[in-house]
Amino acid sequence: MMWSDWRVRTLCAWLVGSAALWGAGCKKEQPQASVLLDAGAMAPASVPETKPVAKPLRFSGVTLKRRPSFVDVTYTLTNPGTAQGRGEVCLALLDEMGFVTHERNLGSITVKGGTDDVFDDSIYLPEEKWDSALTVLLFTVKGRRCEGADFHEASEPLRLRATGGPASADAPAPRRPGKLEPGEVELSGVALRQDGEADEYLLEYTLKNVSRRRINAQACVQGYREDEDVSEDRASVLADDLGVHSLAAGATATFTDRVEFSDTLRWDEVVALDLFLDERGCESKPAAAPVRVRFDKPANVRAPIEGGAPLDEPDAVDPEEETTEEDDAHGAEPAEDETGMDESDAYEPEEEVPREPSPPDEETAD
Repeated sequence: MMWSDWRVRTLCAWLVGSAALWGAGCKKEQPQASVLLDAGAMAPASVPETKPVAKPLRFSGVTLKRRPSFVDVTYTLTNPGTAQGRGEVCLALLDEMGFVTHERNLGSITVKGGTDDVFDDSIYLPEEKWDSALTVLLFTVKGRRCEGADFHEASEPLRLRATGGPASADAPAPRRPGKLEPGEVELSGVALRQDGEADEYLLEYTLKNVSRRRINAQACVQGYREDEDVSEDRASVLADDLGVHSLAAGATATFTDRVEFSDTLRWDEVVALDLFLDERGCESKPAAAPVRVRFDKPANVRAPIEGGAPLDEPDAVDPEEETTEEDDAHGAEPAEDETGMDESDAYEPEEEVPREPSPPDEETAD
């Protein structure tokens, strides 16, 4: 039996309406055609914005070059993501067990998404620290502090031998020693001295690791005035972070660190000092540090004399030295018999050759 055209159309319309109500369509929804926007027009709110994707940075092309007390590091950083990569590049020295023995910031970096860039950095690194390392670790962090940061925070860390070649696959994973505990390190031989009249204060001390593990700790010094409560928090002008030291189990080492107070004139106020070790350095109270030694300031350590002669000028005159009549004569104009010249030796004004004037208070050479 043949259906009339109007019955067929009615049935199709009923089927299409039912599919719209129940969500059981017969064909897939076609994507919306892209619309070109006029200049200055706003995109429809329904169009989602694509967010930049951050991926770990990758190291490649690393070269290490040793110089006396310095290391030159060249490396390429690739950013495989679409978000801009920013932060700090870090270098860590590791021992045979994978423990960090020393960490340094190489420098700040910025790498746009989908690009790479080559960096050249040079850092101060004494030979004794480098020679004790088995491998070197390069990594980046999002902040500005390398110490204590996650090795995988912002990049794929790269492990190398100290020679610059790739580390062996079975090298132990990098890690940091645990927190320093009381009784693990002995502190002795503390001596503070001042070199001449200059702003140069040196603190010497000996550390002995009496534990069975590697120890890393920050050394710190804090000075106290006569009327100061030593149980208070640190006084910023009288405190200074010294070196970060790493000692293997059973090792003993002597260190000499420079003490730099923010105001060197305050040295005359100091009567006693604390030398202590803590992983947080001067951020912690000396009384709470696992290792601490209290000592009096030596009588010959004082604030620098303003206008004093630098240490590299051995011929500088002592400002307290009295001036003699003979010195006054030397400072006067030289006599004719001292120069070996008379009026007949003088040049005519038009023939005179300009030259640097002689410094005042100096004798003219024969």
